[in-house]
Amino acid sequence: MAVASLAAASFITLASASASAKGAEDWALEFIDNAVSNEWGTDPECFMNWDDADQSVAWTGMTKGACFFTLSLQKAMGYAQQDIYAMWGKNSPSSDYYFDIVNESPKVGATPTGFETYFRRVERAVDIQKGDVFTIGAVPVVNPDGTTGTYPGHTMIIIGAAQEILPQINPRYSGTKQYAVPIADSTSSEHGCDGKYKDSRFSGTCNNGDMAEGAGTGYVRVYTDSFSGILLGYTWSVTASTTSYYSPSKRPYRIGRLAKLPDPLPTEPPPPPP
Repeated sequence: MAVASLAAASFITLASASASAKGAEDWALEFIDNAVSNEWGTDPECFMNWDDADQSVAWTGMTKGACFFTLSLQKAMGYAQQDIYAMWGKNSPSSDYYFDIVNESPKVGATPTGFETYFRRVERAVDIQKGDVFTIGAVPVVNPDGTTGTYPGHTMIIIGAAQEILPQINPRYSGTKQYAVPIADSTSSEHGCDGKYKDSRFSGTCNNGDMAEGAGTGYVRVYTDSFSGILLGYTWSVTASTTSYYSPSKRPYRIGRLAKLPDPLPTEPPPPPP
């Protein structure tokens, strides 16, 4: 894995914590349910505070997709930055970095052939579980004004099983099935604006509404081959459209499952020399 070639990610902070029985998805949802200050961004640094000893900053945060997942994982496992670095070579991996890691991971049930990535790649929608991670890779894009740029990717925490969508919603494609996947993430763009698949951060109507940037919940839609069940492309929300579908070549994504996570590294200093 070409870890060294990936861009450095932003610094993150987290109050000290011990490992818990809850997963990253549980801590993410607890933060969303209780947050009194929930901003989107990484300036000056990405952070999340739960209801810990320091009551003055409880339930506050400023996050984006990748660090929202990283901080929730740290909280669940009692990890510090050194633990994230030991596993993945960065204190706070970017979404594109996480995509590369998951992309190079073995499939669920397969034996790693080399180094441990701490992810297993999910290839079918029916195998998606709560706690899996939806990663989108970075790709070049053409802006509406004709200039070029880069879509940086995104990271979402899956909070439930995929649900087949019947009847299917546009865009529909022959030989495919559609699934709604419930997610938690931190974003400035809503995952749906109405109906049963509405984003928790969106208020009002689709034509006259507001998006509260930051952490929240919503749904993305994935497509699979009707026969093999293998994941194909996706849409950002479960909303009827003619142009919302992203093929794997246009905007690649992978779904990963955390596996074989190590215990936190010791924080005590080594013993003095004899």
